[in-house]
Amino acid sequence: MGTDATLVDDDREVTVEATPTGDTLLVAADDLARETGWTLRPAGLCRANVCVPVRDRDALVTDEGIDVRAFGAAIGRPVAVEPDVGVAVLGAAPTEVQARLDARTAPPFTLPDLDGHPVSLDDFAGRKRLLIAWASW
Repeated sequence: MGTDATLVDDDREVTVEATPTGDTLLVAADDLARETGWTLRPAGLCRANVCVPVRDRDALVTDEGIDVRAFGAAIGRPVAVEPDVGVAVLGAAPTEVQARLDARTAPPFTLPDLDGHPVSLDDFAGRKRLLIAWASW
């Protein structure tokens, strides 16, 4: 097919064989199914007992594989793709993000403190926590 690419899904980073094409990556259906649990069936993209209909199968499936951008759109998840370096990141579905925001629940994470030691949000369980985020852009 192509070259090794990194696929990030649900905090898992896996290597798959992919072909860079335009602004996306094409991944073999078997690799995508193995790494994400989503398989392409006549009913659409399916994982366990859930199937999502695929309205434009030609945009999703090519001779070289499944288009990662079209895959994300079909399952309702944002995707960031950098085909030149072979990286694709599947974001959380907007409904999941909204549910977390409504519940005012931060996802678990670990970041280094100023001395480089890992600090997890869970380290402060049972105590009030204030999260402040900013960006320079």
